Amino acid sequence: MRIRRRRWPWVLGGIIALLLVGGYFLFGTGAAPSGEYVIDLPALHRAAVATGALPERIEVEKVGQFAFPRTLVVAGDGFHMHPMVLLAHRVVWPDHSLIIDTAMAPAAAKKLPGSKLDAGAFDRVEAAMKKASVIVFTHEHVDHVGGVAGAPDFPAIAKQVRLTREQLDSPKLERGDFPAGALGSLEPLSYEGLYAVAPGVVLQKAPGHSPGSQIIYVELASGQRFLFVGDIAWTHDNITLQKGRPRIATLLMSEDRPAVAAQLHALAQLPPDVHVIVAHDPVALESDLQTGLYRQGFSGLP
Repeated sequence: MRIRRRRWPWVLGGIIALLLVGGYFLFGTGAAPSGEYVIDLPALHRAAVATGALPERIEVEKVGQFAFPRTLVVAGDGFHMHPMVLLAHRVVWPDHSLIIDTAMAPAAAKKLPGSKLDAGAFDRVEAAMKKASVIVFTHEHVDHVGGVAGAPDFPAIAKQVRLTREQLDSPKLERGDFPAGALGSLEPLSYEGLYAVAPGVVLQKAPGHSPGSQIIYVELASGQRFLFVGDIAWTHDNITLQKGRPRIATLLMSEDRPAVAAQLHALAQLPPDVHVIVAHDPVALESDLQTGLYRQGFSGLP
């Protein structure tokens, strides 16, 4: 189609405007940290060791995987599909255990782009929840609380579930995924500052990605230190490059970009012996498994 001479400057201007808008929302990061987010490792250690014997090990189940365009994960890094994983972790003592995040049921996970699910892994997560003394969550999004929401026997795990007040009140919690009346039966976990939910496991609020986001510090009897950060980062590249998700992603999730930027900055300052566990990073998962940082598969289940 031939464009009239008088119109071509407007057409060109429209194309440039679209490119600028696309660049602003898909490539630019631009968020400055909103103040300082403090991760006080000595205080976390004191809280972790104050209440009893520390756990022996951490186990992980890879419940599934999916993929997003890379530029939605790390702003401006291209449009190739970036693989992501759905994980649940289990902190183990000789006589009890604690679950960190529960992934999501296979039926729900099918809604994710490019999803591939491991039904056996999810069954092991469900069995482990019934044996756990505590179940906690980095935040309230369905790919982290979905295992609890879709549990076939919710009353059997209700007493173990520790959703925080912020997570229960959050508009990001998919209430319709839970059985009728289930959320009302839960006692909200309310705390300020640092809270040792179990010996060696300490919670610290980190609102930004969601209102109920929190980091979970775990210290093992061996002295190894872990920090579960949920979706503050979707890949370790967000931390090392200090580049978060693009504006379009944060707008869709109603994310507090400056708060997340402050948290990414704090994570980058941690010493290398603190193992930062990013919830959806398959490259880090494989590396951690190869180095024996934790075990693959929940053990001691029927």
